[in-house]
Amino acid sequence: MVLRLLIYLLVGLFVVWFFTVGLERIMTPPKDLSDIPALQKTYQKTPAIRPVTLQMAQAQEAEALRYLNRIRQSLQLNPLSGNAKLAEAARHHANYSTLNNIQAHPEQPGLAGFTGETPQLRANAAGYQSPVAEVIAYNHASPYPMVDDLMSAIYHRLGLLNMTQDQIGIGVAGNGEGQVKSALVGLLGNKALEALCEQPPTPKPGALAFTQLCPSGAPIPKRAVAQAMSAVAKTNPKLVAWPKSGASVPPVFYEESPDPLPECNVSGYPVHVQINPIFVGRIQLDADSFKLYELEDEKSRPVKAAAIFGNRKDPNRQEDAPAPNKDQWIAFFPQQRLNWNSRYQAEIQYRENHTTKTMRWNFFTEKQPSLVEIRHSQTLSIREGQTLTLYFPPKSCHNPDGIRLQRQIPPGINAQARFVDGETLQVTLKSAPFGGAFNLRYQPGDIQIRFEVDS
Repeated sequence: MVLRLLIYLLVGLFVVWFFTVGLERIMTPPKDLSDIPALQKTYQKTPAIRPVTLQMAQAQEAEALRYLNRIRQSLQLNPLSGNAKLAEAARHHANYSTLNNIQAHPEQPGLAGFTGETPQLRANAAGYQSPVAEVIAYNHASPYPMVDDLMSAIYHRLGLLNMTQDQIGIGVAGNGEGQVKSALVGLLGNKALEALCEQPPTPKPGALAFTQLCPSGAPIPKRAVAQAMSAVAKTNPKLVAWPKSGASVPPVFYEESPDPLPECNVSGYPVHVQINPIFVGRIQLDADSFKLYELEDEKSRPVKAAAIFGNRKDPNRQEDAPAPNKDQWIAFFPQQRLNWNSRYQAEIQYRENHTTKTMRWNFFTEKQPSLVEIRHSQTLSIREGQTLTLYFPPKSCHNPDGIRLQRQIPPGINAQARFVDGETLQVTLKSAPFGGAFNLRYQPGDIQIRFEVDS
């Protein structure tokens, strides 16, 4: 009986405390960031990635190829067919990248998973004999953003939209650990060139031939090589532009290796035009006429370029390579990020058959729900089930390193925050049965956003 009375007394005291003090503490949001210990996470372009099994890798490789071919065919380019030898070499390098936490095209002898110092040697080791080109993307949980990353980087984009290649091997690997949690590698080649290296034809007496095209050193007639390349090029359009007319693309470009904008680490999505190799020399691109405008309410605002250059003035052209005297491609690099939810118009003039012509087309940047531009600390209202997209415009094309987010979310509030990219954050309020508020702090800039639950 005494024990029962003691229990009743304790329960009664708890109820009194709960309704007089405890409930107020639960429902009262913290006054500042010091009230709740900060959970600090360094920004990464992707969420945590689980280890990639062989079955998962094969599925992602197939999906990446389908997605890439949808992009190519939307531009009326020839589709790429899968090649098992190229895929084997690509998988080996993807595995090497994740095992050693290295982001690079070359491999170092002696490291785990080494199969060849260069993409060409790795392809040769897998049994593919003719020239290849390699593209790599890192740290995404699915193939779609991997391909999107490659399309945002001009040199890798040019490789994926090559008009003389018709084969590709894609390899995916990932262990979910370290700086390289996952990797997607693509190796591109030409089927007819591969056939020439596998069964070299006998050159006619006096005919010009390549002797370093194949690892065997067999002479391959230059005419046969030109025919192999042009056979694919003939199936493709005269000019290709990306983003294509009507496309919806991300607004930002960060960096690639080699880096076309070494002075910048965050800038606008590049726009480019490339010429079908068959028409190289017959079409001249006018770099001074390449313009980009943001369109809003039938008004146009010029977009400032960080750089405009093509293959003839490419700062990353190999020093020992002969200077090209014919246009092959040209790119417009916006100095600042493009804006979300926006429409843009690109235009450039070119000469063909002694006639000046103009290309002009529109494209869009991807839409984000309930977009809010954030330049300083402020308070926002949010309701249950709502998603707000916060955009923190960088002050220049060189953003300080160390993008971080601190979350201060009290018990009873279920709120999620995820990065869309380094300057864009999506915040979703799942539930907040007692109302209240929570705080996020974004670096760089030390910007604090207080969210008050709108009941």
